Order: sequence, then structure tokens, then C-alpha cells
Amino acid sequence: MQKTMQVVALALTCALAGCQDMLTETPKNFLTTDSYYKTAADIEAATLASYQPFSRDDVWRRWLLWDTEMGSDMIRINPDEPNFGTYHPGLLLWTPMDGSMVNPWNGLYAAIFRANLVIENAGKVTFVDTKLQSQLIAEAKFVRAYCYLLLTKGYDDVPLLLTLDDHANTASKTRTPVEQIHQQLIKDLTEAEANLPDAPKQLGRANKAAAEILLADLYSWRSSFLKKSEWTQAASWSKKVLDNPRWGLMDDYLAQYLPANKGNKEVIWMSVSSGVDSRSSTDPNCNWLPRELGFNQAGGCEVVGQPTKWQYETYLCTSPDPLKFDSKGRIADTTAIRGCDYRKQVTYRLGGCSTSSAIGCIVFKWPNLNKYRPTNLGVGGPSDVDFPYFRYAEAVLIYAEAQNELGNQAAAVQYINMLRARARKGSGATAFAEPHDYGTKGEAMDQLSVRDAIYQERNWEMAHEGKRWFDQIRRNSLEPGYFKASIAAHDPETATRGDLKDFRMRFPIPGPELSLNPNLTQNPGY
Repeated sequence: MQKTMQVVALALTCALAGCQDMLTETPKNFLTTDSYYKTAADIEAATLASYQPFSRDDVWRRWLLWDTEMGSDMIRINPDEPNFGTYHPGLLLWTPMDGSMVNPWNGLYAAIFRANLVIENAGKVTFVDTKLQSQLIAEAKFVRAYCYLLLTKGYDDVPLLLTLDDHANTASKTRTPVEQIHQQLIKDLTEAEANLPDAPKQLGRANKAAAEILLADLYSWRSSFLKKSEWTQAASWSKKVLDNPRWGLMDDYLAQYLPANKGNKEVIWMSVSSGVDSRSSTDPNCNWLPRELGFNQAGGCEVVGQPTKWQYETYLCTSPDPLKFDSKGRIADTTAIRGCDYRKQVTYRLGGCSTSSAIGCIVFKWPNLNKYRPTNLGVGGPSDVDFPYFRYAEAVLIYAEAQNELGNQAAAVQYINMLRARARKGSGATAFAEPHDYGTKGEAMDQLSVRDAIYQERNWEMAHEGKRWFDQIRRNSLEPGYFKASIAAHDPETATRGDLKDFRMRFPIPGPELSLNPNLTQNPGY
């Protein structure tokens, strides 16, 4: 963080480089704040720049995605991935010096720094449109809050930097208690929600519903992981999203992810990907393309991993769909995925095609992620698929969970079944021969049983969207031992080759930060 913030008086010149049209454009150079923050356009350009780190390699394009996906019980290491530096999160073998731990910290603090530039300088600039001024400050507070929630979810106490002076003196800062940070987030997000537009000014920018679902997520985390019993607040903020007619469930689960449907009613906030070049494409699909398609332009990439056997087989089906393998260990039956929960059919595929004629179209050794489907089918260039941070479906599930924890099981089940009904509908044809609604087959309706159904529904609905790791961590607080038991049962490779000690549920404070700041302390176990 200190290295990132060394020159505090520098500001991003995105506007001068003509990059307001693309939210993830890389800034070209720097100017001093004295010569830069003169107009409303300068402040808006700085606001756009605050979003940029989320879609870069430090956070959701690579490192945080790899940590949360492979660290969970949803993903196993791809057997063709040769680089330990890529797959070590799958074994929970991260250390304070690994890029997997250092880069998310740096990326999130870079976004915080940029947000603080906006918050501190926006009031010094004359705006003809004072509503725009309030909106840009609200966006910056939203960005800052999102970063700090992720930081506290991963690292617990972290330095709370709210001013440029704080950034200039990071070498003397101590770790701020999580409770103090969260109270600041509640203040920031409540103020932001009041000034954000109902519809985002530009795809990828914050809107009112994004602040509301972020508050709901914060209260859900506090109620579960921190045992604060703030489920009423989680229900209230998620219900604001559910009651807003601008947002809702797409009829087709797949449709919300397709590039042709950018700006749809379900994806509330996302990382926008253009498919044009590396500066404006998050390329989520490249994290999943198996090397057996031919590395790089032929169709393969560095692979985060493949679904665990448990993850793949846990979806509801009208009949059992066990994978059948041939004598060489390759999938032999490519029709097995049919007849299952439509979300399974959308999320995975059993084969694919390479641009290399020597490889052609093949059956994969293990199911491969397919829910992010770029126009170019993921080969031969950057992706144009947006990566979702928050969707309407998550508001449904947060509300259901809050109702269950408040003792309202019937209400919770009603919202679970909203998502099952959508999955049953499929792409227009009936995906299930029977309802598969929760409670229709005699499932128990006590709090623990419904909780299990909600976590499972989150797993099916938001598979590979960076949610499962955090769900396992917070559920462990409600049910001690769940984290270790679930990974051991669902991803035995981690249990045999990795490290399942409880301290692994917290990320280590990056080693470079400890070297630069003697006032920081390390998390236990590292």
C-alpha cells in the first residue's frame, strides 16, 4: 500500500487522455493536484479512475478471484495447470509474500486512494450542476466502502484511510478495528444511497440499488461472521432493491450474462468489458479456458480450476447424471448434463473447440465453466463479458436468509422458490418435469434446514462470481467447524495436499506492508 501511495499529491489524468468513454481505461500519466482539479470534468474523470482497480489483475480479473474461487470447496485445481504460483490458493498455501495476498490489498487501497482524491477535491471545484457534484462524491464513498468491506472480509482489521493526509502517513498507521471501519461504511453508504442515481450514469458505475445491496451485504456479513444479529437491517436494505421496479429477474438465467444484454435489469453493478483490448476487457472467461484447448490464442488460458465433483453433482436433476469416463479418464458421456437444473446447463460444459486445427473440438477431462460466454466464444481475443459484482438474485437471497435467521421460515422459502422457479423455466422450455420447489418434497422447515437450503441456493445461483469463499467463512461462525469439514468433504485434494488449519480463513497481512510499517501486526498463524 505504501508503495502504491508514495506520491500522494498526484492525480489521474483520465479525462485529458480522452478515456471517459471506457471505465477501465488505463491512465496515461500523472499531474499534480494543483494543476489538475480545476473543473467538474476533472472530478468526474478521477471518479471513473477509482473504479478501475476492480477490473484489473489485482482484484477481480485475477488475484482475488483466484483466492476466493480456488480457496472454496467449489473449485479443484485443474490437473493441466503446471504453475504453483497460479494454483496455490486451491491448497490454502498462501503466504504473506505471495502475489495472491499482496495484490488484492494493493488494488483495493489504490481504489481507496483514488476515491479519497475525489472526496477531498470535489468540494474545491465549482460545479454548475451541484447535483452532479453530490453524485460524484457519493460514487467515491461507495467505491471506498466496497473496498473496505472486502478488506475486512479478507484481512479483518486494516488501516482506515479517509483523507489524503492519511495516505501520506501510512507508514505510521495501525490496524483499525473492524467495528470502527464498518460504522464508517454504514455512514458512507447511507449518504451515498441518498445521492446516487436510480439508473447508473454509465455501465459499471454505482447506482442507488448498488449502495442498498452493498449495505445489505455488510449487515449480512456482520450478522453471520461477526454474530451482530443485524438481520433486520439486512432485510430492510435488500427489500429496497426488491421493491424497486427498475430491477428484477431475467426470464432466462443465461441472458443476463450475454454481451448482447448489457445493462439488463438483473445485473445491478458489474465490471464492464468491451472486448476491444486489454485496457477495457476484464476477460473473465480466460481464467477458465482449459489448457487442453491449446494455450493462449488457440483457445486455452491460465486456468483457475474446474468444479469439484461435489459442486458439479450437487445440482438438482430429474434423474441422476453421473459422469461416465472412458479408459483414459476422459468424459465419455457428453449428454449427462441435460435434464438438470437449468443453471447447471448454463454454468458448465463438457467439451469445446480450439482455434487450432490440430486440436479441433474435444471432450474435456472435467466439466469446464461456461456461464461467461463472450461473443468470440472465448478464443482468439479479449472478452466482452461483464463480470457481475451484485445481481438482483443476490438481493433475493440476502432477504431470504435474513427472514430465516429472524425466524420467518415460510417467507424465506417463498424467496428461495422465486429462483428455483426461474431455473425450472429454463430458456423457455421446461427444464424440470416436476417443480423442485423447496418444501414440496417434505424438506424440513426448521431454521437450520432452511439455512442449508439458502447457502446451497447461493451456490447454484451465484456459482463462480466470487461469493462461495466468503459464504463458507461466515457460515463457519454460525456453525463452528463448517469451513474445515466442508472443504475436506467437498475438495479432498486440499485436505491431503494443502493446509486446512482454521487460521487460513483469514488472509495474511502482506509482508511488504509489515516491512514498511512497524506499527502493523500480522494475523495469527502466519
